[in-house]
Amino acid sequence: MHDLTHIPLGVKTSLASRLARAQRISKLRKAAQDEDFTLLRHMAREPEGFVEDAYRRMIWPVLLRTHHGAYVDEKGSPNGIADPIQISKDVERSLYYYPQDITPTYKAFKQQELQSMIIEILWRNPRLRYYQGFHDICTVFLLVLGKKAAIPAAENVALFFVRDAMLDSFEPVSKQLRLMVSIVEYEDPSLMHYLETHGIMPYYALSWLLTWFSHDMTDFSKITRLFDLFVSSSSMMPLYVASAITLLRREELLHANPEYLHSLITHIPQDTDIEAVIQRAVRLEAEYPALQVQKQSGIWLHDESTLNTWQQDWGTEAGLVPDRLRIDTYLGKVVPIEEWEDELLAEWCRRNDATKDHS
Repeated sequence: MHDLTHIPLGVKTSLASRLARAQRISKLRKAAQDEDFTLLRHMAREPEGFVEDAYRRMIWPVLLRTHHGAYVDEKGSPNGIADPIQISKDVERSLYYYPQDITPTYKAFKQQELQSMIIEILWRNPRLRYYQGFHDICTVFLLVLGKKAAIPAAENVALFFVRDAMLDSFEPVSKQLRLMVSIVEYEDPSLMHYLETHGIMPYYALSWLLTWFSHDMTDFSKITRLFDLFVSSSSMMPLYVASAITLLRREELLHANPEYLHSLITHIPQDTDIEAVIQRAVRLEAEYPALQVQKQSGIWLHDESTLNTWQQDWGTEAGLVPDRLRIDTYLGKVVPIEEWEDELLAEWCRRNDATKDHS
């Protein structure tokens, strides 16, 4: 038997850490091979999540039900979709913070892949409407999975997770934001009162939800860590994460100069402890299920909202086959556009522009 008593404490700790990671990776591999959704969902909520991109390439397709070959040959054309010009503009601005240290040629290549990826998804689902920010979500899947696997993965995210943002009406997204601040209010009434007193509207988290936080963080490892959580959770999880970030910044927000509060709350600190955010979000998930928070707040989303249909249409069982025809039926229904929602958004945009000009 080897005598380990002479090994320095720091070395012992390092060895223990390596052993724990190796065991975790082995556990992740087996869960993915067994399509053990319950275990994968549990591990996504633990520190480190799916550890690194090499394992995400194996696990994300399992959780998004695309690992059995949902991919088909690309046939999409920009001539058959709406907003091709806006898509091109957004793609041109993509890949700014990540990946790091890439050549202009490689960046242009990945941008071309991104554009054709978005066009393919929209061409295959003509009822979906592109929104600014969807390209950010697609970028993450492209960089982690590669184009071939990223297309069906991002397509399922569009259909079953962020569908509310891909409608003609902005109302579902607006209501989701108000549900988010309702959770903040239930958890910390004094903080919410302070924010409302200083005219902070829920739209400060708009890009957070629309991009799954990938537009507002520059550390790609933190973004993929959040994606671990999102692909293994209900479509409500980004709201819990947004609420958690707001709640964890309580002291910072309360002691900020009110003149700069709007700008401050909109920007997520890059040193945010993402594991602390996830743990708080998981607790909020247990405390405020989608139906309960709608009932408690009186803010009801339409029946076909992803928040109301996710469990039925996607759920947590590995054997469930997503019903795309049902989703297409949802998309064929008109969601009423409430003028006051648009007025609130216009007001927020004016304030946001004013803040940018001031800074």
